[in-house]
Amino acid sequence: MSALPSSPSFASVKITSHQPVITVQAISGKRQSRVLGGQYFKLHAKFPTMTRTQFAPIEAFIMAKRGSLTSFTVTPAVVSSSQASISASPLVNGASQTGTSLITDGWGSGGAGATVLKAGDYLKLDNTAKVYMVTADATRDGSGNSTISIEPALITSPGNNEAVIYNSVPFTVYCDMGGITELSTNTSNFFEYSLNLTEAL
Repeated sequence: MSALPSSPSFASVKITSHQPVITVQAISGKRQSRVLGGQYFKLHAKFPTMTRTQFAPIEAFIMAKRGSLTSFTVTPAVVSSSQASISASPLVNGASQTGTSLITDGWGSGGAGATVLKAGDYLKLDNTAKVYMVTADATRDGSGNSTISIEPALITSPGNNEAVIYNSVPFTVYCDMGGITELSTNTSNFFEYSLNLTEAL
């Protein structure tokens, strides 16, 4: 799958989580809530002011996606990498996992109790497009095992030894702009451009 050109990088990115829930509150005040569908992320990405030379490859890339027809990957700077300072090659530890906990290994064997991921980090599994958020700090034991709390719940059960990507996490997205591509320019030949992107699952 193709990736959005990484240069120039976004000047700003707004990431929102969408979780459809219906809530009904009775006269008594008692509330009932029900999840109606799967969670997904949306990104509003704004580029810095660009010259035509900088902008042209980005415009051509987006045009080639033909609106929302074709998905691609975006790796936002800063937020796509872990806050924890650890270098490892973690793997899923055991197939057929479900729910909001992910059992992993391969986090290194030195220093039981070391933090491997922090709340607010993103991760994805190698064989699926879905990105998950870590909801609590995760530590490793002396053998490099770690159980990670995530949201949303796993949308598919990962395979044993499937790679866990926690740095430079790519979001698989499509353009969510109603089929319209719009730019702004001026007599100084500078361009302003932003994208509305929705996670493609």
